[in-house]
Amino acid sequence: MSAKEKSIWTVVDIIRWGTEYFGAKRVDSPRLTIELLVTDVLKCTRLQLYLMHDRPLTEKELSILRETCTRRAKREPLQYILGKAHFYGLEFDISPAVLIPRPETETLIDTVLKYCASMPDPLYIIDIGTGSGCIAITLAQHLKHRTNPVIQAMDVSKEALEIAKKNAQFHNVEIVFEHCDLFQRKDPLKGIIVSNPPYISIGEYSQLEPELMYEPKVALTDNADGLAFYKKISDLIRHSDSSVQAFFLELGYGQMVDVENFFKPVSRSLNKVHDLSGIERVLWGEVNAML
Repeated sequence: MSAKEKSIWTVVDIIRWGTEYFGAKRVDSPRLTIELLVTDVLKCTRLQLYLMHDRPLTEKELSILRETCTRRAKREPLQYILGKAHFYGLEFDISPAVLIPRPETETLIDTVLKYCASMPDPLYIIDIGTGSGCIAITLAQHLKHRTNPVIQAMDVSKEALEIAKKNAQFHNVEIVFEHCDLFQRKDPLKGIIVSNPPYISIGEYSQLEPELMYEPKVALTDNADGLAFYKKISDLIRHSDSSVQAFFLELGYGQMVDVENFFKPVSRSLNKVHDLSGIERVLWGEVNAML
């Protein structure tokens, strides 16, 4: 995109150029990528974008677009460039300090909400490894009609908690935030435990797609076999004096059998839930009354 090559760039020119440019860079969904970058610069919707297809971009707008296109071509995730991501119909501020919310995590939300619908008030929920706060905040939004629900969200990253607090304020929900290293925690857990923990093994981490290298390592891998957090959560449940009611965990591909083995001693029945791709994505169970 050079001013020397072309004196005037219209919206349709940019979209054509960007589609070809990102396609050559092997960026996923090249046309959608350039459309979203342009809508961000022009502060408009995608529909409005096509209603102004012949609108010329100013030099300032082109300058911003050159920078964001270069960043995306280097495989920086689009969500970090835009500073926001959508999850379960809600918008969240994000940065490289937090994991980008994934569509498969919506399966976790569906499962927890279905369970909560059959449970009496008051509900007490703990989100372990909250990141952007997308899980805790989404649950809070959908449980507003309940009587005095308490939702706690913990994370080892202070930067992540600041972003989560900002998102909670934007969505006008009350969350009890806690800065906590799960592996140093001594206080017992209670209520309903929900977690999408770092489940990528250190061996798999080195083989990830370039985009994932921009995400916080601490939110992706446990620097071990990908199972450390599940084992720790099961240990904490065992030592929580029957104060934990149930647990809901997101899993990586092929981890179900190993994680089940951690939780068989604490649950009278384990339940598996598949995501939309047919992958065993969520393991949940109610905790035995007496451990």
